[in-house]
Amino acid sequence: MSQPRSGDAPDLSIPEAVDLYLRRKRTDWKGETERTYRRNLGDFEEYAEENEIETLEDLTRWNVGAFSEYLLDKDYSRVTVAGRQSTARTWLKYLEGQGLVPLGYHLAIETLKLSRDEETSDQQLAPEDAKELLSFYRGSAEWRGTRQHAVLEVLWHVGCRMSGLRALDLDDYDPETGDLKFRNRPETDTRLKRGKVHERNVTLSETPQDVLDLYIARERIDKRDEHGRKPLFTTRQGRPADGTIRGYMYVATQPCMAGECPHGKRRPNCEFVPRKSASRCPSTRSPHPIRRGSITWQRNLGFDKETVAGRSGATTDVIERFYDDPDLADELQRRREETGRLDIEEHLHPTDFMEDDSE
Repeated sequence: MSQPRSGDAPDLSIPEAVDLYLRRKRTDWKGETERTYRRNLGDFEEYAEENEIETLEDLTRWNVGAFSEYLLDKDYSRVTVAGRQSTARTWLKYLEGQGLVPLGYHLAIETLKLSRDEETSDQQLAPEDAKELLSFYRGSAEWRGTRQHAVLEVLWHVGCRMSGLRALDLDDYDPETGDLKFRNRPETDTRLKRGKVHERNVTLSETPQDVLDLYIARERIDKRDEHGRKPLFTTRQGRPADGTIRGYMYVATQPCMAGECPHGKRRPNCEFVPRKSASRCPSTRSPHPIRRGSITWQRNLGFDKETVAGRSGATTDVIERFYDDPDLADELQRRREETGRLDIEEHLHPTDFMEDDSE
């Protein structure tokens, strides 16, 4: 039987307990560790909010253990799930040591066992990999405009969630302008994550629009879903399930489609090439890592957080904490335009960098 919470320990809210841990442990960390921990623990905060777990007093071994099921239901790779589990265990173990929760609560979270390839897998589709893949599809007479190419173009250039892409109807795309309309329709089984809050219009640039036009003209199966709606992306049964879209992207992001295999295999006899096995390839990506890579790429291009948030269907806080994950070189490039002009003889005060609007 676990020991009760210490009598003099405060009953912190879940966000307060996360902030306490980050504040006290940050002196032990270097580089981007704090950002990683905050992003990972953000999933536990969301889980707690959805399940009305307001304070540490509301935690039980049962609902702590159910956090793993919550992660597995999300569109995360196995390595991402394992990372979130590990961070939550470490956080809970710290809280136990402070007398804030009963001893042993961290043991309720059993982490996934990963293969060596899974442990070294990146958690986003890198921009350079996306460029190589999309350049291949665009230049291929066989693959240009196929379903997997069109889905990859939209996911990458919008940065939308898989649920948003699945919710698109044929009429939500305007071929004259290249605009896509994301609408919340829970009554017919296509709810956006935050409902009407995530409704928005976005526009595609010329080449992604051309690819989508080609897909509609040549590849799209003219089917209605069970509610009589015409999905933009279809299967022979109608609107694709989440697992179907995930399968498209595992196949579409196989690196051997566009170049040499980074794992020393040959495509003709690789066991990961068939669609049913594509998810086992260490370099393939599901929609969520594609979304993360897209958001980071858009920020690297110089788009502000508000613009990217409005396009991808997220808040600026969520983008900063969970999605925008540039490497150190990209972070420097973002600052270069301003800090590259920094010089003591010219700049003595922050206002020196402000433009003179008096003229």
